[in-house]
Amino acid sequence: MKKTQPEYSELNDITAATVYAVPDASVAAMIPPPLKLAEPRLLVIYVSRISEPTLAAPYMEGGIGALTTLTDAAGVVHTGLYYFNLQLMGAGAQNATFMGREEAGLPKKFADYIGLHRIRDEVYFHIERGGVRLLDAQLHIGSYNNPVFSNGLENLDPQHGQLQNDAVLTHRYQTDGKDGLHNMNVYYYNSPTFYCAYEPAFAGVRLASSAADPWGDIKIKEVLGGSYARNNNFIVDVTKIHAYPNIEAPGIMQYLYPGRFDPMPGRKSAATPFDCRRDAQ
Repeated sequence: MKKTQPEYSELNDITAATVYAVPDASVAAMIPPPLKLAEPRLLVIYVSRISEPTLAAPYMEGGIGALTTLTDAAGVVHTGLYYFNLQLMGAGAQNATFMGREEAGLPKKFADYIGLHRIRDEVYFHIERGGVRLLDAQLHIGSYNNPVFSNGLENLDPQHGQLQNDAVLTHRYQTDGKDGLHNMNVYYYNSPTFYCAYEPAFAGVRLASSAADPWGDIKIKEVLGGSYARNNNFIVDVTKIHAYPNIEAPGIMQYLYPGRFDPMPGRKSAATPFDCRRDAQ
């Protein structure tokens, strides 16, 4: 019933270009404990055009995440994508960023530009921020880079579509002027995707870092392939699966901060609020 009548927000009429890759083992050090890289390792990099979201006007979104696992206190293993960063652009980007970051705990920022273009069997997509192209990717529709790779969508019937169970592991926390950072928890977002169309592709991808966005630190061992798809995504339920002691929250925030916020510039001069600029006109 929940999968036919979603309780939470919906993202409908999505056009998405995606790259699937094996992350280098070094990426494990970028995952906040107790999350761990899942085996086999999988990195998901995408750009999407979200035409009918229920939480905002239409917007563009791109992101990079790794498949991870977390074993809760009862010994249950939860598997889902851990996003390092999501970039948004467009009319609905402000609402979607606020709802995603401040309410849902997702690592969202505003991009300078997100592009997604298809010309016959060629698909080009990229994300720019801070004068740097964080993501530059291309798909050639046809077959995967690795012929053994499969995500179960290759034989999708476009007349009926196909539901795929997906999930996201994300962090929520609270901050205030009195107690600082506290009440940090990991949540399991049960977020299925209904695919209306799916085309496998050969993929190429380049990652780079801006001063505030360390995408280039996420190293790729092997590109498995890519896809060009139309789908609808929604959230069935949200479950808290791990609670951090308050003393651990600042350390975990060091993993989370780059995906959510830019570095604060700090003091640039010896001037104080009581100094006036002598060269001001």
